[in-house]
Amino acid sequence: MSTEKPEHDNLHSFPLDTWRIVENEFDPKQAGPSETVFALGNGYLGIRGTFEEQRCMYRPGTYLNGFYESSPIEYGESAYGFARNNQSMLNVADGTHIDLYVNDEPFDLSTGTVRLCKRVLDLRLGRLEREVEWISPAGVRVILRTVRVASFLREHLSAHRWTLELPEQNAYLRIVSALELLDRSGGDPDDPRVGEDISKESLLLRNKRVGDGYAVQRYVTNRMRTELFCRMTNRLTTDSFNTESARSHGGRVWHEWRVQGEAGVPIELEKFVAYFHSYDAENDNLEGLAERETERAISSGVDAILGEQEMYLEEFWTGSDIQVDGDEWVQQSLRFNLFHVLQSTGRNGRTNIGAKGLTGDGYEGHYFWDTEIYALPFYTYTTPFIARRLLTFRYNILDKARDRAAELKHPGALYPWRTINGEEASAYYPAGTAQYHINADIMYAIRQYVRASGDEVFLKRYGAEMLFETARFYYDLGDYVDGRGFCVNLVTGPNEYTALVNNNLFTNLMVQDHLRYAVEVGELLCRDFPDDWSRLAETTGISERELADWKTAADAVFIARDEQTGLYPQDDTFFQKAVWDFPGTPPSHYPLLLHYHPLSIYRYQVCKQPDVVLALLLQGDQFTREEKRRNFDYYDALNTGDSSLSSCIQCVIASELGYVERAYEYFMKTARMDLDDINGNVRDGIHFANMAGCWLSLVFGFGGLRDWKGRMRFSPRLPRKWSRVGFRIRIGDVLLEVQVTRDQVCYRVIEGTSIVIYHESEELHVSGDTETTRPLPDIRPDWEREVRA
Repeated sequence: MSTEKPEHDNLHSFPLDTWRIVENEFDPKQAGPSETVFALGNGYLGIRGTFEEQRCMYRPGTYLNGFYESSPIEYGESAYGFARNNQSMLNVADGTHIDLYVNDEPFDLSTGTVRLCKRVLDLRLGRLEREVEWISPAGVRVILRTVRVASFLREHLSAHRWTLELPEQNAYLRIVSALELLDRSGGDPDDPRVGEDISKESLLLRNKRVGDGYAVQRYVTNRMRTELFCRMTNRLTTDSFNTESARSHGGRVWHEWRVQGEAGVPIELEKFVAYFHSYDAENDNLEGLAERETERAISSGVDAILGEQEMYLEEFWTGSDIQVDGDEWVQQSLRFNLFHVLQSTGRNGRTNIGAKGLTGDGYEGHYFWDTEIYALPFYTYTTPFIARRLLTFRYNILDKARDRAAELKHPGALYPWRTINGEEASAYYPAGTAQYHINADIMYAIRQYVRASGDEVFLKRYGAEMLFETARFYYDLGDYVDGRGFCVNLVTGPNEYTALVNNNLFTNLMVQDHLRYAVEVGELLCRDFPDDWSRLAETTGISERELADWKTAADAVFIARDEQTGLYPQDDTFFQKAVWDFPGTPPSHYPLLLHYHPLSIYRYQVCKQPDVVLALLLQGDQFTREEKRRNFDYYDALNTGDSSLSSCIQCVIASELGYVERAYEYFMKTARMDLDDINGNVRDGIHFANMAGCWLSLVFGFGGLRDWKGRMRFSPRLPRKWSRVGFRIRIGDVLLEVQVTRDQVCYRVIEGTSIVIYHESEELHVSGDTETTRPLPDIRPDWEREVRA
C-alpha cells in the first residue's frame, strides 16, 4: 500500500492517518490554515480551530448558520433592479476561551519551552483533541489536555473539557473561562473571496449577567434588531483548594478560579456554551432555551455528549464512507473532506451551506448554486433526509424568488445567485443575477432527488410549485428568433470569465431540460394526482395551456453546434474571440480576477469554471462520446484552474472518456486542496464545493455513476495506483454497495431487497442474497459508441 505523498504536497501537509488529522508541532506561521483545518461544526454552529488560550491566532471565529446582519449595498452608480441589501454572516461571541496563569505567568506557547504540542481532529469520533506539555519561563512543567465538540445532536451546543496536571511541583494557578465578542478585523477589499468581518459594529451587547457557574450575554443586531442569546456554564473539579468568582467587564463575562495547584492532582473544567437567536424560535424566551440547553448538558456531562457524537458519526460513515486501497493519502483526504461537508450543512430547512461552510466568513457566508450541483448529489445518494431539508430551504424562500422575478418584470420566480435570507445579495449583476441558470440548477437537484428517493410527497407538496414558477420565468425570459428557435439572451453561464452573452450552451440545455421536466411533472399530476393539480392550479394559476407552451419552447430551444469541428460554442460569440495568452501569463498573475479588469478577461476564450464541460456531465445523454471527447479536449485547455469548482468536474469527464490518469491528477488536486493548501488561501476557510466535489469525482468519476431518465448506470474506472475502491449509495429503500477492483466490479445489496441497475449497457438485477460481478470495463476510448440514454 503506497504511502508516497502526492505531488501536490507542500510544507503544511499533515502526517498520514486515515481517520485523523494530526498536528505534531506548534508553528505560529501556520495558525491560519490550521484554524480552518481543525474547525468544528454541526451545520448550525461553527468554531474555528483556535487555541483555548487565544494566543498565536490568525482569525478566531464562531459562526451560526443563517445568523446575519443586513446592510445597504453602496454603489457609485446604482440602477433599477440592482440588489439593494447585502447580508453578512456574523462572527458571534467566542466561547472557546479558557486561559491559564501559572504563578502569574500566562500560558503562552510563544514563551517558555514547548516539549509537546499535538492536535488531533478525529473524523470517526467528531471531536478536536489537544495535548500540550509546556515549561513556563520560571520552570514549572504543565501538561494540558483538551477536548472540544460541536454536537450534531444538540446543534445549539458546544462542549469543552480542559484538563490540567502539574507533574512535578506545586504552583499557584489562575484559570479563566470567558465568553466575549472578539475584535476580528481583517479581510481584503480587493479579493471578493475573502469576507470582511463586521461583527463588532453589527452586534450590540444589550445586557449581560453572571451567576453561580453560568454567564449570559444578550446581543441585538444593529440594523435588523435580531436577538442573540449566548449562555456559558462551567464546572471545575479538583481536590486542590480553590476559590471561584464570576465577573464581567465591557463585552466580556468570565468565571475565574484561583487554585493552589498540587503536583499529581488533576484539575478538570467542563464548559458548555449554547447559542439561540430570533430565527430559532417563534417564542420570545430565547434565554430560557439557552438555559435549558446548558443545564441539560452539564447534567449529562462531556462524556455523554462525546458518546452521542460517536454514535451519530458511526451511522453517517456506514452509508457515506468511501474506501480506497492503494493510496492512504487519498483515504485520509476523502474522510476529511466528507467530514467537513457534513459539518457545514444546515439541516433544519431554514438554512443551507455557505461557500466556506462554517469555517470562515468568506463570501459573507452566502449560499450559492454550489449546494445543488456539488453537494446535493452526495446527500441524495447517501443521506436523502438531508437532501430533502436543503431543498426545503429553497421552497421556504420561494416567495422572495417570486418577488425578485416581479422586480425584474418577469412572471414566476427567480432564485438569488447568492443569499442568506432569500433576497439577492450579489452587487455585481454580470456574474450574479445574470446567472439565470440558478433556477435550473435547483430544479435539476429536485429531479435527481425525487428519482433516487422516490419521494413523491416532496414533489407534490413543494417541488412542483417551485418547478412551475421557475419554468414560467424561463418561458418569459426566452424569445423565439427567426431561423434559430427559442433563444435565451444576455445571460452568464457557469464560466464567470465570460459574461452577458446570448445562448450560453449550459444555460440553454438546462432551460430545455427544466421546461421538459415541468411538463412531465404537470402531466403526472393531472393524470395521477388530480387533487394536487387542482390545488396548484388554484394557488399558482398553472394550466394545461402553459404546459403545452413550455413543451413547444423546450423542443425549439436553440443549441448551436459547429458541424465541421463537432464543437459546441460556449455561447454565440465565444469562437469569435481570441484564445487567452496562456504562455504569456506569468504564474503570479493567477487567479486572473485579481490581476486583470473584467473587460480584459471577457474578450478572450478563457474559463474560470467548467461551462460546456459541466454540460457534458449534467446533460450527458445529449452528446455522443465523440462529441464529449472533442469538446472536453478543447475546453479543458482553456481552463485556468482559478476556481475550486473546476477540478472535480474535469475529473469526472476525463474519467468517463478513459483519460484515467489525467482524471487522477484532477482528483488529487480536488482531494488535497485544503489539507495541502494548494490554492494558498485555506486560512480564510474551506472550499466547500470542492470538498463535496471530492465525492462527486470518485463516485461519478471513477465509479462511473449516472442517473439518466431514472436508469442507474455504472461504468467504473480505476487509476493505476489504486487496487480497490468501495462505496455505497442509497436508491429508494436499497443501500447498494459497489466494489471496484483491478479486474472486476461487484454489486451487492446491503439493505432492502433488490434493485435494477445497468453495468455499462447491461441490465442487472441485484438482490440481497447474492453478489453480482462483472469485468471492469475496457477503458480504451471507443469514440464511435454513443452514450444516449
